[in-house]
Amino acid sequence: MTKDLILIFVLSSLIACKEAPVASGTTQNPPFFKKSDLKKNLGWIKGNWKSAVLGPGYYQTCHFPSDTSLEVISYRFDGKDTSGTTISIVYWKNGHIYLGPYGEWVAVMADKKTIQFDPIRSDWHSINWTQNSKDEWTSVQKKPTFERTINMKRQPPLEKLLKGVK
Repeated sequence: MTKDLILIFVLSSLIACKEAPVASGTTQNPPFFKKSDLKKNLGWIKGNWKSAVLGPGYYQTCHFPSDTSLEVISYRFDGKDTSGTTISIVYWKNGHIYLGPYGEWVAVMADKKTIQFDPIRSDWHSINWTQNSKDEWTSVQKKPTFERTINMKRQPPLEKLLKGVK
């Protein structure tokens, strides 16, 4: 009997120490996040990245200008020069995490390695960012008739990459 109680206690303790559950919901009923969850769930994306493709791709710089926003600056990058700059924003507002300047996507699932954004408009694609390792992550954009996977690899700052180019 005592052995059984000890075993039950140990198993209960292990289950209680499990990592917190994944926050999930729907576009109409997204999960609630604390302001600190933005950096906690997306801190891994901070830094410089390049799409892992042969030939020209794009380069991204991700940083947190405040505790409620993540700015993603993207450039087309051919290894010698940049062009076509775009800026995207992920932000926390009223307990939710949004992507796009007008909240075109809302986070419906997030944990420390993955965030899933679903579109507010039904005809747009979903976006899933997953950290694969410290130096790689994947973006999957998907809707019923379309799927695109983009692999990103950590890079030195853009200024350093362009410094050696003449």
